[in-house]
Formats: sequence, C-alpha cells, structure tokens
Amino acid sequence: MASQTSGETDGPQLSRREHQVAELIAWGAAKKEIPDLLKRLYGGALISVHTVENITRSIYAKIHLNKANELSAWWFCRYYGVDSSLSPLKRIREAVIAVLLLIVMIPQTVNPDLALRPSRTRTVRMERRKD
Repeated sequence: MASQTSGETDGPQLSRREHQVAELIAWGAAKKEIPDLLKRLYGGALISVHTVENITRSIYAKIHLNKANELSAWWFCRYYGVDSSLSPLKRIREAVIAVLLLIVMIPQTVNPDLALRPSRTRTVRMERRKD
C-alpha cells in the first residue's frame, strides 16, 4: 500500500487509525479483512470487525460521505492528485440541469400559448340592484 504522498492539511483531520483504515478501504479491502491487514501492515493489537465499522462510521461522518466507493474517490483525489473534475457525478449533475432546462423550454417553443406570461386582469364592478 502506498502512503500519503502530499502533506495536505486542509479538509478533515483523520486520526492515525482512521487514516490507516481509510487507506485500506480506498484500496479495496473488505471490512472483514481490515483487522488482519492492520496487524500485518502496521503492527499493534488485533481489533474486531465491529471496531472497524465504528472507525469507518467516524471517517464517513468527518468527510461527509456514505459509501466505500465515495471514500475511495475522495482518497485518491486528496492524496494522489487525481483531479476532482474527472468525477462522473459532476457530469451527471450538468446533464440533469440541461434536461430540466429542456423540459421547461420545449413546451414553450412547440406551443407559445403554454408560455408563462404575465397578463392583466380586468376588474369588473357590479352595482347592487335596488329593489
């Protein structure tokens, strides 16, 4: 496993153990494999899978993510200089915005009467009949 290549200080600060677990998850390790990998790579006492799950929840809370693949993308963007503009999520968001604009504009070009236009209302006053 490669370690941190740049000394970035901005963004969330992970503890040493969180950093180790995040790196293993980013490289594709399963949560059940992580306790053995931590002992083999970094030494120390063997921890349980439940502890790994708690550490993972803490990592996700600090970096505001929910999934391992999001953590992996974050890890490589932060520590290996992968440009975040390559993210497919950015392209998907732009496509959704374009589709929404088309949905709004197409009915107006097909039938201009559907266009939202301000219109004046006429006030009609009626007199009360006197009996």
